[in-house]
Amino acid sequence: MTETNTVEAVAANSAASLSEPRSTATANSSSSSTSKRKYMSFSFLLAHSFSFAISYVIIRSFWEFENASRALAFYGVYHRYGWNQVIHFFGVPGIIWSLLVFLVHVPLPVVGTTTTTITATATTTTTKTKNDHRYRSSPLNMNYAGFLAICYNLFYLSIDPLGAVLYAPVLYAMYASAATILQKDQAEAAEAAANKCNSSNDTTGIVASTSWYGTGNALKFAFVVHVLCWYVQIHLGHRIIEGAQPAVLQSLGGALSVAPLFAFYEGLWFLGINKDLQESTRLLVEEYTQELCAERGVDAMQACQSLLLLQE
Repeated sequence: MTETNTVEAVAANSAASLSEPRSTATANSSSSSTSKRKYMSFSFLLAHSFSFAISYVIIRSFWEFENASRALAFYGVYHRYGWNQVIHFFGVPGIIWSLLVFLVHVPLPVVGTTTTTITATATTTTTKTKNDHRYRSSPLNMNYAGFLAICYNLFYLSIDPLGAVLYAPVLYAMYASAATILQKDQAEAAEAAANKCNSSNDTTGIVASTSWYGTGNALKFAFVVHVLCWYVQIHLGHRIIEGAQPAVLQSLGGALSVAPLFAFYEGLWFLGINKDLQESTRLLVEEYTQELCAERGVDAMQACQSLLLLQE
């Protein structure tokens, strides 16, 4: 009887010692997952707030312009010189594209759903290991990037149907590129989540999910592009070449809403397309420039000094 009790006690102690590391690992994993979810929720809330704010600012500015000539002239006042226009021809698409890369990560409230669902599952038994990692896009994937791209095109259609139709493929290409980058980044995040499951000590199976920003590499790259484009435009284009403040300081929404069409039309006008719009815009640019110089003086921009010499 004593021998039997001793054997049972040893077996119980062995089972307890084997289960203790697993329980500790599970508890640590649960605690880590909880803190990570809290961080993800906070960062996701910030992303939603920024996405809503920038979308609101841009869309609200659509009502500031009556037609294409006035919209383009507002932006053209601060972009009179050829080299500055060349810089913006490449810089503006870079800014809009990098903005779309960020916005494509964030689904619209109510009508949108989580951008992606990514799970990684690892189940280990005594005889075999089963690994499964999947990337699945949501059937309803309306995000801020798609919404803003639609609004851009509707606005351009209202002020300049020809420009809107010609610009639509460019806008779609930028959105499609941003969406593709998102998908690749989230797929990499799914693979990383699967590898994490493989290295776990939990033998009963684990389900891991990625964050809304995936690996974060796509957002980092877009941020670098965004900052670089702004720097080149403001420092080289405006401070050195133009000698004037950027239009974004006059109206953030107005600059972001008109800049894509203006930069696009610089290319169309170079090809001789819609020259009538170019002439009407040029006349308004001259009018707006004179008003600006009269209001702020000759130091407002280099163009004011040229106008002063012409008047003398």
